[in-house]
This record gives sequence, structure tokens and C-alpha cells, in this order.
Amino acid sequence: MIYLATDLRREISSCNVNFSPEGYLHPDRTMKEYDFLYMVEGSWDIYEQNAEGQELCYHLDPGKLLILEPGRHHFSYEKSTPNMRNMYLHCNRLPGDGLDTGGCLKLSKLSDCSSNHQITNLYEQIIEAYWSLNPYRQLRTASLLDLFLTELALLEESELLSHDYLTREIIQRFNSQPDRFFSPGDLAEDYHCNVRTLSGRFRKATGMSLHQYQLKLKLSMAHEQIPLCPGRGLRDIALSFGFYDEFQFSKLYKRQFGYPPSRRR
Repeated sequence: MIYLATDLRREISSCNVNFSPEGYLHPDRTMKEYDFLYMVEGSWDIYEQNAEGQELCYHLDPGKLLILEPGRHHFSYEKSTPNMRNMYLHCNRLPGDGLDTGGCLKLSKLSDCSSNHQITNLYEQIIEAYWSLNPYRQLRTASLLDLFLTELALLEESELLSHDYLTREIIQRFNSQPDRFFSPGDLAEDYHCNVRTLSGRFRKATGMSLHQYQLKLKLSMAHEQIPLCPGRGLRDIALSFGFYDEFQFSKLYKRQFGYPPSRRR
């Protein structure tokens, strides 16, 4: 897993589409930047040394995206297949990268993006924006990169949820009825399964318990709601998201965000 900080905006130093009728060896190099390599046509075996100096082989075929990390030696032993086509982009490293913090993006080293057309589309838009003569080229490229990295981070989570219709339905209920806290028992009864099975499947798909997910979702919704309605009382907001009263809400809000909801106004 790769952890990317989100506190600063990244810049793209290079991006383009590569096509090789005869196939070629990947450059033997160690970069100071990230190299996002997406295979459009053909196949390629790329090697990269990990932190322990071991050589790891990554097989790329159409739809696969590989992230080569800064400071790690990467290369190939054999040429790619003939008529190989790929898209790549190089972007800078930030000081907070590599730290598993709450606000970071978590990306897989090698991802299968073949079913996610949005990632391909964003890749193409980034390349077009980077090489355009538009006066807003730099701003547009940076904005598209933010969307691209976020879409990649969501890819793994969406793949887990796509294989678990039960978890997907439960999350839809949480979003459509934010004024309620659903207990594991109530949900298990509604979906005709036992509590242990339901709770286990949900945690496997989301990494959180049913209660943790609901709590984080409700507090995030309230966090967004508070500045939009400055005349609305905290008690009314607390009750609208299923909390017992404003005191319980304020305590939990401060635990998640580090300051009381009154400061959010």
C-alpha cells in the first residue's frame, strides 16, 4: 500500500502517451518522483527494488496501473510486447507521503483499472491539459491530478463493496436515513442473517464496525451542515443526526475533529 499526503497540491513534471511498434526496455533508473504507468495495449514486466533491496516483478497488461515509487530502482529485463501503448505521469513527492494518517490517500501498488473508465478518462484529460496552450493549464492539470488520485484511492474500496451487495445496501440506508442509528440486531433481523455474520462482512468490506461507520458518517455530515446553517441550534442538528442530545454530540464531535462544534460556526 502507498500512502499519499493531501495537505499540499502536487505538480506534474511530465506526462504523455508512449507507443512502441517494436517494444523496448523500461529505462533503468531511480527517480525522485512517482511514476504512474498505465498499460493501454500489450504487456510488460517491470521490476522494482523494495526497501529491503529485493527485486519485485510487476506484470502489466491492458487496464493495469503500476505506481513506481521515488528512490527505488526500477527497470525491465525484457522488452515490452510489440505495439505496446501506455500512458504515464510523473508527479512530485510531498513531505507527508508514506505516513498512514487520517487524511492520506491509500493506493494499491498495482491496480486493475480495466472496469473503471473514469480513471482512463482522467488520464487522457491530464495529458491533454498538460500539453495544451490554455492559460489555465497548470491549475487545470493540478485539479485533474487531485481527482485522478482520489479515484484511484476509491478503487480498492469500491471493489470490496461491489462483491458484497449486503454491505452496499446497508451503507445506502445509512446515507438515506441519517437521523437514525441502526443497531446490528435490527439490521440482522431486516436482512435475515445473524449479527455475527452481518457485522463480520461489514467490517471486512469497510474496515470499520457498523457503529464506527455510522458515527463517522453522521459527524462528517454534521461537520458540513454547521457552517451552512449558522442560525440553527446545536441541539436541533444533534437530533437530526440521531444523537441523544447536544452534549453527546459535542463530546463525540470534539473526539473526531479535535475541537467543539461551536468553533465550526
